Amino acid sequence: MNMSHYFKGAVFGALFSISTALHAAAVDRLSELLTRHQSFGAEFEQYTLSEEGGRQEHSSGEFVLARPDRFDWLTHTPFEQRIVSDGEYIWIYDPDLEQVTRKPASGQTESAPALILNGKIDALSERFDIRQIEQGNDREVFELLPLTAQRSFERIRLLFKDEVLSELLLEDSLGQRTSILLNAIELDADPDPERFEFTPPEGVDLILDPGV
Repeated sequence: MNMSHYFKGAVFGALFSISTALHAAAVDRLSELLTRHQSFGAEFEQYTLSEEGGRQEHSSGEFVLARPDRFDWLTHTPFEQRIVSDGEYIWIYDPDLEQVTRKPASGQTESAPALILNGKIDALSERFDIRQIEQGNDREVFELLPLTAQRSFERIRLLFKDEVLSELLLEDSLGQRTSILLNAIELDADPDPERFEFTPPEGVDLILDPGV
């Protein structure tokens, strides 16, 4: 037996086992953090970032979500927009355009940010290699890297402070980076179910998107 090949194989096997164990631990920890609350609300500040890390385009607003698939996302600036999911449909209301778009919720809540906010760890672990890259001093950071070439994001980082999600950093396939900062966070606030119902205002144009 070639001992050098045996040694290399043993080292590779040990490293693979360690990597697998670290991945499993990261998935379990992220699942624990994302699924411990049934509702989650916050104010948000969203920025695109330059190559040097400077803040550029900016939007702000607030949102509330109730798991599994209900949410009310309201953007205040630079333009008002409301996006509501009742679990069956997603409604997108643009007051300035006097327009409402309705599309089926199925398949529309499967984007990576939606999966993260809804705590769908199984779907996330099928699409991303999940690693915990920082832990300590009431701060934890996770990195999600796509497992296949068919991807919308090249990298996602999640920052938790005191075990609560406080920032998402998204890098898309074109290299654009977006930072979403969460503030005034409310956990398990038991939001009114009527908040996730939407009726188009009178006089607006209603567009029915089949979502195909």
